Amino acid sequence: MKDTTILTTLEEAAEKLSIKLSYDDLRKGEVATDGGICTLKGVRRILIHKGLTTGERIDVLVDILSDVDTDGVHLPPEVRDRLDSARGD
Repeated sequence: MKDTTILTTLEEAAEKLSIKLSYDDLRKGEVATDGGICTLKGVRRILIHKGLTTGERIDVLVDILSDVDTDGVHLPPEVRDRLDSARGD
């Protein structure tokens, strides 16, 4: 599976889980991060640094979504395996 397809699948999974996903410049100011998840005004949001490569974006999304219950979302085996691996399953 191509990285672009994996990234799209992970982005769609976040959407199906009602998590708003956006890419922004997270490396300006005093805090520099690749990304994370938060709840803002009752809405879960994933923010990812827009300057990351596709592979790095995948790594950040896998790390974040591995802490979220994705059992109700259909995911291809390769993507599910990445999430399970990040969970330590």
